Amino acid sequence: MVQKYQSPVRVYKHPFELVMTAYERRFPTCHLIPMFVNSDVVNEETSEDGATHRIERRCALDVDAPRLLKRIAGVDYVYFNQKNTLNRKERTLIIESHNETFSNRVVVNETCCYSVSIFKLCWYTKDPFGVHVVVF
Repeated sequence: MVQKYQSPVRVYKHPFELVMTAYERRFPTCHLIPMFVNSDVVNEETSEDGATHRIERRCALDVDAPRLLKRIAGVDYVYFNQKNTLNRKERTLIIESHNETFSNRVVVNETCCYSVSIFKLCWYTKDPFGVHVVVF
């Protein structure tokens, strides 16, 4: 069974650089997002001119499920891999993520792009390309 989800494009009235600074501060953990337990940097690259920054992380989430269900499933946390590509010249952030936990049963791929709004240069747009779920 294959399912796809496409959320609507959202425009936020905040400068792109401010949002990117706030986004980067959530790693490796953020007390404001208690379900986001941890993240480890797997790979990190920066272009010579510093305009492009690519970082890959392995992240852990504490899912809201009863302890008994977690024991039956054999997991305490749900792990996923995330690749972020920040292009400061084009003012874009592309996020690609996929699940690691239960990947032999379910494959979840998510992609979204943060960019400067076409309506006003001091706003930004979150354009989710979509979530693609495959259940075996």
